[in-house]
Amino acid sequence: MPPPLRRRSNSPRPPAAPVIPRREQLEPPRTELETDGLWDGVLAAAEHAPDPEEGAAQIGGMEIRESALENLRLSGARADGLRLTDVVISGCDLSGLVADGASLTRVRFAGCRLTGIVLSDARLTDVTFEDCHADMINLRMARLQRVRLASTRCRQADLLEARIADLTTEGSDLRGAAFDRATLSAVDLRGADLEDVRGASALRGALISPEQVLGVGLALIGEAGIRVD
Repeated sequence: MPPPLRRRSNSPRPPAAPVIPRREQLEPPRTELETDGLWDGVLAAAEHAPDPEEGAAQIGGMEIRESALENLRLSGARADGLRLTDVVISGCDLSGLVADGASLTRVRFAGCRLTGIVLSDARLTDVTFEDCHADMINLRMARLQRVRLASTRCRQADLLEARIADLTTEGSDLRGAAFDRATLSAVDLRGADLEDVRGASALRGALISPEQVLGVGLALIGEAGIRVD
């Protein structure tokens, strides 16, 4: 198992933005989304996604770089080993997509539906989620570094044994999230709803606001098995 991420400072570093060509320099994809395929410098829209009536897409090993994806519907797709580098994903439906072992570097999700997406054992570096619905997102044993959640709903997120460094949350909903045996470093949870989180002891060293003390405290009391009568 890789060593835990080491804390570098008390304040998390923000994620770097994706670096992509200007919109007019992007081109429509010349190939379909496919197993072990490659999209480089593309502007992909809804018509470039597989027909959902043909069943869930099989795009394991697909690599996408320096591209913009808009309004694609890939619900339930199988994308193990997916690689995204310098990609902006806007208004897409990726609910239920399974991408075990994925690698996401400098990726921005904006206004996406990500309910039940599986990114277990994935590596997320410089990733931003803005105005997304990501309830029940599965990040088990994932490695997160410089990740930002902004106005994003992640109720019942599964972060079992995840390694997290440089995380910020702004107006996000983490109610019921599970942090069991996670490793956190330079994490700012201010602005997040932390009601009913599990594995609260893993939040050691995280920064919270006075308004969050009661919710986190109750979670710690419950985890310790303390009874209040």
